[in-house]
Formats: sequence, structure tokens, C-alpha cells
Amino acid sequence: MKKLTLAAATALTFALAVPMIANAHGHKGANPSGKLDANADGTIARSEAEAAALARFAEIDASKDGFLTRDEMKSAREARRAEIQAKWAEKAEGGERRKPKGDRDPARMEARKAKMAEKSAERFAAADSNGDGKWSQIEFTAQRLSRFAKADTDGDGNITPAEQEAAKAKMKEHRGKWREKPAAR
Repeated sequence: MKKLTLAAATALTFALAVPMIANAHGHKGANPSGKLDANADGTIARSEAEAAALARFAEIDASKDGFLTRDEMKSAREARRAEIQAKWAEKAEGGERRKPKGDRDPARMEARKAKMAEKSAERFAAADSNGDGKWSQIEFTAQRLSRFAKADTDGDGNITPAEQEAAKAKMKEHRGKWREKPAAR
């Protein structure tokens, strides 16, 4: 029964993938500014989020075997981080750069990195629904669309500009609470 369900879900994903990727207008997932709104109408449709997830899956899948391992995810995250740091460095040219946090207290940063790696492993395992140690397109897309569902507060399959602002405000509030926590020393 599980194999039949998985086969049906895989077939459905592939059947929907072609039109969704075509709908992305040639973008590699999210556009360079980080927005999912492929048609620039101000609203993010579920189909746009799905197309972006599938495109991002294809980018991350270095082995092109149809599955993502933790190593592929880590490599993609490190590549994206390097890209962002290069952009920051470019913007900071001529100006004084702030001191990286890692230079402030290396022991504390190492402890933070270890904790982040542990949480990453937990999140990966939680989204690995069949427990095989890798993510299929279905698992990856489901994980990405769970974020979409949280932002789509009215459940209509679209994230309006108002819902986008509400999600940003909620993240900002959460980030503020995190920053207000006393530092563990």
C-alpha cells in the first residue's frame, strides 16, 4: 500500500512539475531578489511555490539521482552562504566592514555551529518521512510547502501582500524575542 501511495504521489509530482516549471518563466526557483512571485503580480500562488521548490531541488541535487542527502544540502547551503558573503563584501568595498561574529568569541561560535548542526539533522530526519536518510522530491516539496501553508493564513492557495507582511512581522517579532534572551555564558 505504501509503495502504491508513493508511486501515485511521485507520478502526480512529475505530472505537475512540467507545467509548474514552465510557469516559473525560466527562473531558477526564487528570483534573484529572493521572491517566489514568478509572474510579479504581488501574490505568491501555490503553483509558484511548488515550481520554485522543484527548481531548487534540481539545483541542490548534485548527483542528479532524484534524492537529496544531508551532504548535498550542506554543500548547497555553504555555496549560497559564500554567494551572499561575496555580495556583502562587494557592497562594503570602500567602507569599514564590521567584525565577523566568529572573531568575537570563537568558542561560543563553535558551540552555536554545533547546536545548529544538531537541529539541522533533527529537521532533516523529521522531514524524511520514509526514514531512508535522504529526501525525495515529494519530501522536499512537502517541507517547503509547509512554510507556504503557514503564511497562507486564509488557506486560499495564495499568499497575498498582506499575508506576506503579516508573516514578516511574525518573523521579526520572533527574532526580537530571540535577541532579547540573556546570553548563555
